[in-house]
Amino acid sequence: MKPLIMSASGTRGIVGENLTPEIGLRVAKAFGTMLHKGPVIVGGDTRTSHDMLKSAVISGLLSVGTDVIDIGRVTTPTVQQLIRHYKAMGGMVITASHNPVIWNGIKLMNSSGSFLENDDYDHFAKLYDTATFTHATWENQGKLHVEPHALHIHINKILDIIDTTSIQNSGLRVLIDPNNGAGAVANPILFQKLNIHYDMLHSEPNGHFNHDPEPLKKNVSCIIEALQKGHYDIGFVQDADADRLVILDETGQFIGEDNSLGFCIDFILSQSPAPHHEVVVNLSTSLVIEDICNRHNAQIHYTKIGETHVTQGLKKWQATVGGEGNGGVIYPKVGWGRDSLVGMVIALKYLAESKKKVSEIVSQYPSYVMLREKINLPDTDSLAHLLKTVEAQFPEADINREDGVKLSLKGAWIHVRPSNTEPIVRIFIEAPTQEQADALWNRMSLS
Repeated sequence: MKPLIMSASGTRGIVGENLTPEIGLRVAKAFGTMLHKGPVIVGGDTRTSHDMLKSAVISGLLSVGTDVIDIGRVTTPTVQQLIRHYKAMGGMVITASHNPVIWNGIKLMNSSGSFLENDDYDHFAKLYDTATFTHATWENQGKLHVEPHALHIHINKILDIIDTTSIQNSGLRVLIDPNNGAGAVANPILFQKLNIHYDMLHSEPNGHFNHDPEPLKKNVSCIIEALQKGHYDIGFVQDADADRLVILDETGQFIGEDNSLGFCIDFILSQSPAPHHEVVVNLSTSLVIEDICNRHNAQIHYTKIGETHVTQGLKKWQATVGGEGNGGVIYPKVGWGRDSLVGMVIALKYLAESKKKVSEIVSQYPSYVMLREKINLPDTDSLAHLLKTVEAQFPEADINREDGVKLSLKGAWIHVRPSNTEPIVRIFIEAPTQEQADALWNRMSLS
């Protein structure tokens, strides 16, 4: 049986194999013991194992005397917003994000609505490993409160901060694929408030995903075909917990995860009055973001992969915007997490105010080709050997070892690193052309 994956990015496992109610109970007891009275916001996406795992989590929190606010089936950024709304001590999200349907997991949030930082996560992990829980007596059990309006609170927060008048007057037509995930619950609320025409594919929030939940081009053929018929101005695809967003243009062209992030960053930088901007992304993010930042005289900063590291960077550099190249937009004015609902509002505002098509805007960005590969490795010793082998093959590269190894070359880069969410090693290669990217891949020996 494969071990659980546990990191600051969350706990993930295969339901019924290595992820059981006992795991959820133990994670919650450790988290509740750390946070004491709380309260803790608990919600999650639409996976079929939601009730099983959430029930265990709530039980664990209550048993150590931590109060719980249950917000039901919601997006991950909704949990993050409700933490701030209720001034809660933290949050627990029942989700495996983009992982396949057989997976589920638990993300832990702090009182700011962001992932746990290193010291807090180490504290939690020690409590989890040692099972040093403070079980409460009968009179000190935690109390459970149910909040049925969490999505409305989240969406109203977005619309209070971002002026959507131009969107409401735009007449834009939108097609969205939430893939029967949490976006299927949130999107109707958002788009009714935006008062524009939208249609949804795979709109039942039942957790039976129509395609692989990771919003990659190979997984979204249905929306591509629908957009090619010419009835819409833009298409959106969300992952299962709706923190990630990818954009398709009016012709059905998949513009890519990094260009989706760049699209939103481009507009935010163009609208903000500050004389100088800071932008934070992770090390596996496309050079297109760097080009966009240069155009707006913005300083770009890179962090380790993982939302928690990007968020810490946003706080450290007091950045205007940031995110991850997987389609995760983080806009600190609204919240400290990737939020597909924020991304959709920003993208629509760009179209409404520029009067341009998605394809026109993206055509202004430089073209890059990114290869995303993954391999299985038997152990950590094999990983160390692989990283050293890859380094040795590119002596001309500038090397960053902050997260695996990233090799920066002239107009291109390679990043090899262990995944935070799956038992694999991820390999990213970006270059200006397919031929150059393929040449780098063929030059690299992984043995």
